[in-house]
Amino acid sequence: MKPIIKKELLIYFHTPIAWVFIAVTMCVSAIMFTMFNLAGHNSSVSMIFSLLPWIFVVMIPLLTMRLISEERGTKTDQLLLTSPISVSSIVWGKFFAALTVFAVSIVLMLIYPVILSFHTDVYEGVVFTNYLGFFLLGSALISVGIFVSSLTENQFTAGIITIALLLAASLLGFVKGSTGYAIIDNLMSVFMVVKRFESFLIGIIDVSNVVYYISIVVIFILLTIFRIERRKIK
Repeated sequence: MKPIIKKELLIYFHTPIAWVFIAVTMCVSAIMFTMFNLAGHNSSVSMIFSLLPWIFVVMIPLLTMRLISEERGTKTDQLLLTSPISVSSIVWGKFFAALTVFAVSIVLMLIYPVILSFHTDVYEGVVFTNYLGFFLLGSALISVGIFVSSLTENQFTAGIITIALLLAASLLGFVKGSTGYAIIDNLMSVFMVVKRFESFLIGIIDVSNVVYYISIVVIFILLTIFRIERRKIK
């Protein structure tokens, strides 16, 4: 797994992908921080995290769209499939590489509560919960993106499909309860990935939501492994 993580990180940071992802994340979050915290005299970073998921609906596919589809398109995936490295190690390695880039942006955003701490009281518990929830949310979105990347040979197609899926999952929170059918509403709640992040925004670590995000990661990574294993057999 380590060689895969190292390989993918080298690709991320030797191309504009990681730099663009981190730069856009920091630029957008800095604008929000200036508006809501500095100009708005607000000591909570929750407002930043409440809006960032909408940005990451577009940004996460930037990290994931090429991970598997590019290798399928160039046929270099055959080298990986015939290598001594297991398919699960390959997929998990790609996942952790993308997650590392995502984590770097989160670590850099720690500057915001640090700046606030010099001017006002900061509730460390709520800040920790915000960052934890955002990390879990990002992990889930990345796993979905990797699965979509395994479905096509075109990375741009993978990116568009991932954006569409993540946007739909984000909008479900506004639709739930309006159908009039309890079964449909309950089914929709399973796919409301962003909606479950709201409890973290108010400083509550709901164990069920933590388990939910971890389950999403495991399910979609296993689906990706299964998808690649089927191609390996063929």
